[in-house]
Amino acid sequence: MNNKFYDISLNIEEGMLSFPGDTIPKFNRIKNIIDDNYNLSNMKVSVHVGTHVDAPSHFIKNGKTIEEISPERFLGDVQVIEIKNKKEIRKRELEKIEFYSNKILFKTQNSNMISENTFQDNFVYLNYEGAEYLIESGIEFIGIDYLTIESLDTTDFSVHKLLLKNNVIVLEGINLKEIKPGNYKLIAPPLKIKGAEASPVRALLYR
Repeated sequence: MNNKFYDISLNIEEGMLSFPGDTIPKFNRIKNIIDDNYNLSNMKVSVHVGTHVDAPSHFIKNGKTIEEISPERFLGDVQVIEIKNKKEIRKRELEKIEFYSNKILFKTQNSNMISENTFQDNFVYLNYEGAEYLIESGIEFIGIDYLTIESLDTTDFSVHKLLLKNNVIVLEGINLKEIKPGNYKLIAPPLKIKGAEASPVRALLYR
C-alpha cells in the first residue's frame, strides 16, 4: 500500500508571514531565459523563515549549531496532538494526553491563521510549566503551528531556553490545518548551514 504524504510547510515567498523584526524575504532574478538562456535567482531570508527548526545555539551559549545535530533527530514517528480553545498549552491539558512518541506536533487554532500574511499576537503558545512537563515525559521534539513556541510577553525566553538546554528540537511554523490528530511519520531535516542557530525545513508527514 502506498503511503499518503502531507506537506505541512509554508511557502517561502515575498510578502509571507514573518516574525516582527525579522528579515522580510526578498527575491531577485539576476539571470533570465530570454536574455541569458537560463534563470538564476538569489534570495535574502532569515534562517528562521517560515517553517524552521531551532538549534540549541539559538539561546544557549556554546550550544550545538544546526549542522551539529544528528539528521536522525528530524525523522521518525510523530504524534499530532490537538489543543482546542486555549490561549496557552499548559500542564493540566498535557497530563490528560497519552504520548505514543517522543516527537509531538501541536495543532491549535494557530493553524487557522498561519497562512495569513499578517502576524497575529493572539497565537497559542507553550507555557513554562507545560514545557517542564513535556521534558519530564521524555519528549525530545516539539512542533507548533506558529512562528514561535513562546509567548510574545516573554522577557527572558525561558521556554526556549528550557527546551533547548535539554536538547529538545523545536519546530516552528508548521501548518496543520488539514491534518487530523494521530500518529504519523515525520521528515523534517534542516539545511546543513554551518554555525547557524536555525534552518528552514520542508516538513512532511506520511502514514
